[in-house]
Amino acid sequence: MIFDFPANLEPTDVNIRPPRATIGSSTSLSGRMQTQVAPRPPFGLKLTFDKLFGDDVLSWRAMEGLFEGRANTVRIPLYDVWFRANDAAIGAGVVGFSDGTFFADGTGFLTDDLSGVTVTAVQGQRTITADFGDYGQLLQAGLFIGLGEYPNLARRVWWDGSVARIECARTMMFDLVDEPLKLRPTMLASLTSDDGANLELTRARYGSPTLELLERIDGAL
Repeated sequence: MIFDFPANLEPTDVNIRPPRATIGSSTSLSGRMQTQVAPRPPFGLKLTFDKLFGDDVLSWRAMEGLFEGRANTVRIPLYDVWFRANDAAIGAGVVGFSDGTFFADGTGFLTDDLSGVTVTAVQGQRTITADFGDYGQLLQAGLFIGLGEYPNLARRVWWDGSVARIECARTMMFDLVDEPLKLRPTMLASLTSDDGANLELTRARYGSPTLELLERIDGAL
């Protein structure tokens, strides 16, 4: 089961851990190190919360019940509020209905992310290309991006007009065909331990929990 993280629970401290796993590290007889990077390791996320009272305690308890230990998956935004592309530019887009039509007066629906910026790539590819069109050069190295439910980190970006060539922190999880690129990415994740969402209450009234999550990449090779 996949459920959405409660919007009213806002962390005070955020530690986003980009893909960083290595495999096969060894030392040769000459003393040279050989370390291989795992091709598609998961993201990690640690969130610390200030004192939760009242309804926030109930929201947390309900979320703990939805996790069912490590069995279920939460859809959670990468809380990167201060270091992400210009929010005003992202939210300035307007889209129509699914068939491309708009209301009779020409208006449409405001978007909460990029519209019309897509990526086509093959599994295992690390560098991708996206045309940002009228959005301009929004993306910088060090910003998180999303392709479907899978986040990534733009570690290097080269621009040619409105077209960005993006080197990602990990290779593509799947083949992509016109996959929308997000600058407000979400992640599917589960607890790192069965008791990872437990909330201890002080004087049976309030608590300051910490949540540690690991990205779920079920089905990705």
